[in-house]
Amino acid sequence: MTFRIWLAAVAALAAAPGAHAAIHQYSYDPADAATRAAAGGVTFMVNQSLFGGARVLKMRATEAKATADLERADPGALGRGGTRILGTDAPAHDLYRIGSGDDGPAFVAALCPGSKRGWVALSPVRYGEDVQAVVFGDDPAGGAARMCRKLAFTFRGEWRLPGGAPPATEATEAPGFPN
Repeated sequence: MTFRIWLAAVAALAAAPGAHAAIHQYSYDPADAATRAAAGGVTFMVNQSLFGGARVLKMRATEAKATADLERADPGALGRGGTRILGTDAPAHDLYRIGSGDDGPAFVAALCPGSKRGWVALSPVRYGEDVQAVVFGDDPAGGAARMCRKLAFTFRGEWRLPGGAPPATEATEAPGFPN
């Protein structure tokens, strides 16, 4: 009987409005000189589920006005040997494709010169935790994707909106963002 009550409570929580996920924006500073030169600070928009899972939705350049959508990707998208390319260089196997809309091409060009398409493997993006990233790009010669660079970020804080309301997933920066 106790198990049934517990199961009913879990089902009620999962069905509650807004209980499925919360959108958070975590800001990071570059952890080393190479990351500062390549990317500067970044902010990740994360969709955090009720049960601890997370999906990164956007990557923003904190020091400039640039935003790229991130979409989950299968390692096979990296071409022949995609899983092998991730190998031990990737901090985790959470692979995202850098979107081709908005500022996505600018992110790819900055993080992986010569590539038209880019991917980023991220360690878990969670409140208070630093993030490791490995950027991959397509081979301009038409071969399999290649590793372009490793990035390291130190957690800085969470952006909050007035009243604690989460940002819309399609949110754009206000004029003068981030100042």
